[in-house]
Amino acid sequence: MSLEAKKRPHILTIAGSDSSGGAGIQADLKTIEAFGCHGSSVMTALTAQNTKGVQGVHEIPADFVIQQLKSVVSDDYPRCIKLGMLTNSSIILALSKELKKLDTIVVLDPVMISTSGHTLLPEDAIQAMNELYPLVDYFTPNIPEAIKLTGYSSRTSENSSQLNLEEMIELAKITNTKTRAFTVLLKGGHTSISGREILEIRKREKGDYEIFWEEGDDDLDTIEVLSLYSSYKQIPQSKQEEKELVVDVLVNKGEVVALFVGKKIDSNNTHGTGCTLSTAIACAHATQPRDVPNAILRIFKKAISYTKTAIASSYPFGHGHGPLNHAHLSVRRALPPPTKYNPHPFVSHLIQSNLPLWKSYVKHPFVVQLGKGTLPKECFEHYIKQDYHYLKHYARAHALGAYKASTFEDIKAFTDIAGHIARESEMHVSYCESFGISLDQLQSTPESAPCAAYARYVIDIGTQGDILDLYMSVASCLIGYGEVGLWLKKQVELGEAKMEGNLYKKWMEDYSGKDFLGAVERGIENLERRIAEDPPTEARLARLTAIWHECVRLESAFWDMGLNLIK
Repeated sequence: MSLEAKKRPHILTIAGSDSSGGAGIQADLKTIEAFGCHGSSVMTALTAQNTKGVQGVHEIPADFVIQQLKSVVSDDYPRCIKLGMLTNSSIILALSKELKKLDTIVVLDPVMISTSGHTLLPEDAIQAMNELYPLVDYFTPNIPEAIKLTGYSSRTSENSSQLNLEEMIELAKITNTKTRAFTVLLKGGHTSISGREILEIRKREKGDYEIFWEEGDDDLDTIEVLSLYSSYKQIPQSKQEEKELVVDVLVNKGEVVALFVGKKIDSNNTHGTGCTLSTAIACAHATQPRDVPNAILRIFKKAISYTKTAIASSYPFGHGHGPLNHAHLSVRRALPPPTKYNPHPFVSHLIQSNLPLWKSYVKHPFVVQLGKGTLPKECFEHYIKQDYHYLKHYARAHALGAYKASTFEDIKAFTDIAGHIARESEMHVSYCESFGISLDQLQSTPESAPCAAYARYVIDIGTQGDILDLYMSVASCLIGYGEVGLWLKKQVELGEAKMEGNLYKKWMEDYSGKDFLGAVERGIENLERRIAEDPPTEARLARLTAIWHECVRLESAFWDMGLNLIK
């Protein structure tokens, strides 16, 4: 391997020093190291501070700030530059002039107004920031900062920070447009949002943007299967009105890209949160493989997850607001371990690894037409006959898993699902009888090419690979049909699909019913348990993900077969 290939991504932080070690340059360098990058720094100010507050600030002359910058850049060009506390207008204007000469990613945490509401920059410095914004790729203001620089006024609250979700989205769009920063993440920690607001905004706008919910929010889930349920989770009525959620709004070119939703973490250790998040964004960008699907979503999801876990796993220090635990990634893993806030990291990774592919499967035109009751009868008959054949192979794959298993726990897991498949096959027989197709006709129907190709792939993977490969080859079918069932159920509630008068009502009821969804939950738990017990390397994770992708494609081809009557 060449020397160049071994280099770590270079992240340069330009910010102030925090003598207590929880924020500023110190927090930035800890975060950079945690992401496996190399951190360099340009100091804008020295502070005398601790967890209780700032006792003094010594500003660095602007010409020396620029001298530091030129010194670092001339030696090794940074992949990303993170800007934090910039102290005064002289430094801001001088940096603006120099950054115009550089071709690199710039992340700006404005550090204008503190969490407690104190103004941290003089007015002329805030005005000077206008020269900086157009040079910024990722801008991460909190709500008071966004209000300050836009002049936004809340229509519903005397406290300008206590915005509702609709106002937050409006403020994020205005901030993006006014600053001309490429992408804005409006941090929502200053206000609380209810579950009802999120459901209503999704139903009303029906936008193309994603809503990412933190996994493991048991108070909000009636059933928690996988991350894509985020856009139509069912929230119990008793919890919908409680304002206990934090929402970060991601906007690009004036349009909402995503909402990141999670419960507030009950912790007093939040000193340096903004510094950490903005630096994590720079690191996530620098370490993100090029030309991957949904790159911008991956960057922000990874950075937000890192920061929230750093808060959740923080430790006591000092007598005020303590620091985050930046070292929680010290044990390098291809996947994060399961936590209260993310109990299903593996399944979430699989789905988010190619979200368009996953959606092409679970929201296939075959599924949409089935939900509306417009799917031609002959298409469903062709599909259900082939699915009957596939279930035999699917059951054989689980029997193979039980054979290859080395523990009774795994043997039982595979056996339980094989038993469910046998019951599911009885559903198919019943369906076919209702369509006038006898069991003899069903069993004598030749297998189609898509069915045979899918079955062969699953059995080949199960035979040649290990037990985890086998888990992977059957996972997309189990999890995908669970999502299809719940999605169709939600579409019925929204009036986009129907049950009454629908020839396929029983099919929809079965795949959204407790029996099948219970099997899905058990399958996910077994998969996550195995991954947690034996965490995969990056190479192993890549292989498992590739198997998943191929099976999702084969599932989509199965729907194509039914819709187009492919033999």
